[in-house]
Amino acid sequence: MKNQVKVTIAQIGCGYWGPNLLRNFSTHPDCHVKWVAELNPQRRVYVEENYPKTRAIPSWEDAIGDPEVDTVVIATPASTHYELAKASLKAGKHTFVEKPLAMRTLEADELLTLAATVNRVLMVGHTFLYNAAVRYVKKLLDKGEIGRVYYIYSQRLNLGQVRSDINAWWNLAPHDISILLYLMDGELPVSVMAYGVDYIQPGIEDVVFATLTWPNRITAHMQVSWLDPGKIRKMTLVGSRKMVIYDDVSDDKITILDKGVDRVPKAGESMDFDHFNNYQLFHRAGDIWLPRIDFQEPLKVEVAHFLECIRTGETPLTGPRHARDVVAVLEMGERSLRERPYLKEFNSILNRA
Repeated sequence: MKNQVKVTIAQIGCGYWGPNLLRNFSTHPDCHVKWVAELNPQRRVYVEENYPKTRAIPSWEDAIGDPEVDTVVIATPASTHYELAKASLKAGKHTFVEKPLAMRTLEADELLTLAATVNRVLMVGHTFLYNAAVRYVKKLLDKGEIGRVYYIYSQRLNLGQVRSDINAWWNLAPHDISILLYLMDGELPVSVMAYGVDYIQPGIEDVVFATLTWPNRITAHMQVSWLDPGKIRKMTLVGSRKMVIYDDVSDDKITILDKGVDRVPKAGESMDFDHFNNYQLFHRAGDIWLPRIDFQEPLKVEVAHFLECIRTGETPLTGPRHARDVVAVLEMGERSLRERPYLKEFNSILNRA
């Protein structure tokens, strides 16, 4: 963005994730964080002690209302994202929102329409799509290296921060849902079934298991928890040609395994591949590759992409459409958590026995 006027930013919130956003926006040469709006006085002291060029105030309305501010960064609890993003867009500001965009699909749809109406960039912090390892997996898929994808399973586990405002599904699942939609070229699943348990706080699930299914029979199984003994961020893709493991906490982010089960025609039998009835099954166990990944901090890449989209008008990779679809899957999963249709069916079977 050389020879361009610097982007002037007001950030709302500087709690758990806000300091990471503040650090990256403050160190980028093409923007200036003028305000941080934060209700907690201790966090305001932290901001002014560490970022002397930034003023910390309690009122987000004052920060958004500053005519010099052209961009707003929102890093507040998930339940506030919709109202704050709506206020920011209505004030004519480019808007960056931490995930999820909203807590309801209807709210996300409204923000998508509003961003288009006011012609402002709206981007959501689905940071893992700016992770070089995730993009490497996407390239493997696009080039057909994995073959036909059979199924995917992911684990996002840790003995981490226990939230009281949202459950583990809304807190942790947006990351893997965002990755899955990216790998599936934005296609939404046709079904989402989730089961969770609230061990620590009534009504707030600490662990959730979910199964997503696409029309082409690709199935993804997700496990999220903030009560697990170890930190795991792993996704495994099982394909007809190869299998891929993406392990975010490992030094080797990507492992490609030439493993699978091949159907081979029987010798002397019909070689008609359109009617593949006479075959044998062989296990294939070939090479294992650990490709080198040129890794940069994903949040740094994400911030640079947002600023570039403001400059060029380009639609962000994690723009309102992608963010809206993530919310749609989250909402389907939340509905499944509450309704639990499979348990009702199971109980009816037991009662008939």
